[in-house]
Amino acid sequence: MSDEDLVTSAAQHITQGDFMGAMALFESLVDANPDDPAGYHGWAEAALFEIQNNGNTDDSGNDRINEGQVAAYFRKASGLAPDNSEYLASYANALLAFDRIPMAVREFQKLRDLGSSSDEIDVSIDLYEAARMLIDAVDLKTNFDRSHPFARQYVPVAIEFALLGLGFPSANEATEYLTED
Repeated sequence: MSDEDLVTSAAQHITQGDFMGAMALFESLVDANPDDPAGYHGWAEAALFEIQNNGNTDDSGNDRINEGQVAAYFRKASGLAPDNSEYLASYANALLAFDRIPMAVREFQKLRDLGSSSDEIDVSIDLYEAARMLIDAVDLKTNFDRSHPFARQYVPVAIEFALLGLGFPSANEATEYLTED
């Protein structure tokens, strides 16, 4: 089976809800092409779908899928293709899902920098979504106490991401609209 056929078959497994089958196919792609980010990204996406749809705890209370492995595969994909905003956003989103907020923020900041370095890469939607997910994660961690030091550290970052996600070139320019007479 060609690599393209393998990816197509894995995608079909995902659409049918067979995430574990897709993971196996992507793993064979990783084994055959360790320098191709698509296998790592596909495996991690399928694993994340499996966790989100079917939980990650087995009958003994153990993780079925190692979340560290999922994050490592996302990191590997984004490292192999550093200009791929989809890979970087997926990695940052997974870190948020796994409650690794400081690491996720660093990756979203890399995404922000990638978007500002190129007119061809639009990361606004990713940053806008990051803002929403970051606020949700902070609220859960602080029991909705925005005066908590953790919230005070990350809420301004989420606001910056939201403003950039709305298409402003910077948070400072956006605030100028709020202070106009």
